[in-house]
Amino acid sequence: MSKLFVDEIQPKTTGGIITSNPNRPSFLAHRLTSGLQPLATATNEIVEFNETDDNTGGHYNTSNYTFTCPVSGLYQFNHWLYVYTTSQANTRLYINGVNKYRFASVGVPTAQNPHGAGGSISIKLNSADTVQLYVWSASANANVYEGSSPERASFFSGYLI
Repeated sequence: MSKLFVDEIQPKTTGGIITSNPNRPSFLAHRLTSGLQPLATATNEIVEFNETDDNTGGHYNTSNYTFTCPVSGLYQFNHWLYVYTTSQANTRLYINGVNKYRFASVGVPTAQNPHGAGGSISIKLNSADTVQLYVWSASANANVYEGSSPERASFFSGYLI
């Protein structure tokens, strides 16, 4: 049997800055360019981000719009939705199929174009936990707007910190 005694372990760096971590799970998802997602009034609906610009590790599923945590740890999630035309839009982060975090936008007297909703949060999650983004709109005939190529107006991203 052998023993290893160390006072400090440091990552390989260049000039004191960590230069890369290519295996860190991350994703940046959005809707297909010019793809509108119609929304029902006053109903929580999963946001259908069906394309990725980044999906390191392949843990974001573009078919069921779900990120599955590959390892336990602290994760950062960010999102922004461009919703039109509505008087209020809210977003919700579902963890393992349960509504856990709500991000409320300011309501206005009449439907506006654009109306945004979004936020950021750091969450401790376990391996195999799932994360999904939902949206709620106060107005009929509202849509999640992707943007026009190459601009992204709505997105969902996350990574292991």
